[in-house]
This record gives sequence, C-alpha cells and structure tokens, in this order.
Amino acid sequence: EAWNNKGNTLRSLGKRKEAITCYDKALELNPEIAGAWYNKGVSLERLGKRKEAITCYDKALELNLEIPEAWYNKGNTLRSLGKRKEAITCYDKALEINPEYAEAWNNKGTSLANLGKYKEAITCFDKALELNPEDADAWYNKGGSLHSLGKLKEAINCYDKALEINPKIAEAWNNKGTSLRNLGRNEEAINCCDKALKINPEDADAWISKGISLGSLGRNEEAINCYDKALKINPEFAEAWINKGGSLYSLDKLKEAITCYDKALEINPEDADVWYNKGSSLYSLGELKEAITCFDKALEINPEYANAKKAKEIVLRKMKSR
Repeated sequence: EAWNNKGNTLRSLGKRKEAITCYDKALELNPEIAGAWYNKGVSLERLGKRKEAITCYDKALELNLEIPEAWYNKGNTLRSLGKRKEAITCYDKALEINPEYAEAWNNKGTSLANLGKYKEAITCFDKALELNPEDADAWYNKGGSLHSLGKLKEAINCYDKALEINPKIAEAWNNKGTSLRNLGRNEEAINCCDKALKINPEDADAWISKGISLGSLGRNEEAINCYDKALKINPEFAEAWINKGGSLYSLDKLKEAITCYDKALEINPEDADVWYNKGSSLYSLGELKEAITCFDKALEINPEYANAKKAKEIVLRKMKSR
C-alpha cells in the first residue's frame, strides 16, 4: 500500500514514469492489489501507452470486477483506439455498477454518436445531464448529435447551454456557427467563428467555417484568406483546398481552382465531388477531353452521380457538334 500511495502522489504531480515504478514495486510485493494495477493503467494511458494500459485495467478487473472506474477508463482507452463498440461494452459495465456515473453516460453517448447512432447518443447525454446539468461537454456533445439529425435550432440551444457554463469552448462556438450557417444565418455564423478564433487562432476548422460563410455571402476574396489560414495550420486539410478551389472558381480563376482541386485529390483521390469540380473547371476552360476524364473518375467512384453523368453528356454533345 505504501508504494501504491507513493505512486498516487507522484501521479498527481505529473510524474507518471516515477509513479509506474512505484506501482511495479507494490505489485512485486503483492500482485493481487487491484488498485495498483488500475493506477498503473491510468499512468500508462496518460503516457499514450494505450495497449499496455488496457492490460493493466484487465488485471485490475480480474481481481475485482466491481471497479467502475477501471471499466470506464478501459472504455476511454478503447475509444481512443477507435474500438467504439468495445468501449460501449465497458461503459455499460461501469453503469451496471454505478448508474449515476455521469461521465460514463457522456462517453457512451460520444461513442454511439461516432457510430452514427445519434438518437441513442442523445439519450445518453440526457442521462448525463440529469445527473449533472452543469456538464458543458454533455451539452456540447448533445448539440453535435442534434446537428447531425438536422435539428439545428435545438443544436444551437445546446451549444448555448455549453457556452453559458464555459464560454471558452472554441469547438462549441465553431459548431454553433456551422448550425447557424446551415440555417442561412451567415453573419451570425461568422461572429461565432470569430469567437472560436479569439480563443484558439490555430483552429483550422473555424477558419474553414468562417470561409464557407463568407463565400456564401459572395465575399470570396475574404473566404480565400480564411482557407489560406487553415492551410498554413494544416497543409493536408483537403476540405480547405476544396473550398478554396470553389471560391477561386466563383472568381473565374479557373486554373488556380484546378490547382487546389489537384491538391485535394493528392490527399484523397477517392473524392468524387472534387473530380466533378475539377471537370467543371476544365470544361469552362474549353479543355473538353480532360473534363471527360474527370467526370469518368467521379463516376468510377460513384456510378450514381447524377451531376457527373449530366455534365459528361453535355461535354460529349459539345464535342460532337464541333
């Protein structure tokens, strides 16, 4: 116990490697201390050693199945590894032991939302909020699921709740802006993006969101500036290249637009929309054969792409009439 307690003290000071050494000492003396296995797992997780952390949580749970925190943390670690269904099983185990575990309801909801099960996710977020109405993360997460279900006004209400509790959540400002933009309220959306960027100027998503709203208002030069900001932060952000291409196309800067679409296709060659957009730009430049190639690429990826089919037919007719 003394080594375990010393490990906890070191862990609370952020000295995780030294803490692990103490937990190992405790486990050498008595490998049956479930708490030491659990605490070692927490320290390993914080160091990014997720698979080793899971091994430790499993050891703790072999000794004592009734540790809700071990199930919860194992769930979090599995979720961070993309194993969402397994994570949900762990959260369920934690909730069987302690149905009042608000964080487990919230994280189960997040995992369900990541699987596209938005209604089930909202049920979990509501459970979390019954237990703790001041949980800004749960309000934020509920807003995200409502947005995905197209319930934009309800989503905005949730983001507002989250921001009442914590006005410094940049993602909540950004997501509120996205919901507002989808409602056609672009000026308000830009204001939300600015709030997000004041908190975190390196938020590439917020720069893109602001750019899209500016583009919707016909302010394409300003939009391009926003996309450039996003690309300075993350040059591999395909969405920024795509939207920059769209704004350049709107300004009739077709060759520059094509350059952007090519950048996006280097990152993701399976994006049918980008092939279509590149084809449209080439068509506008009179490069008909190259345009056909792009529309064909779009149709290879999505054979049901109606706009690409129609565009290809138009180009073929034009080629025949020459």
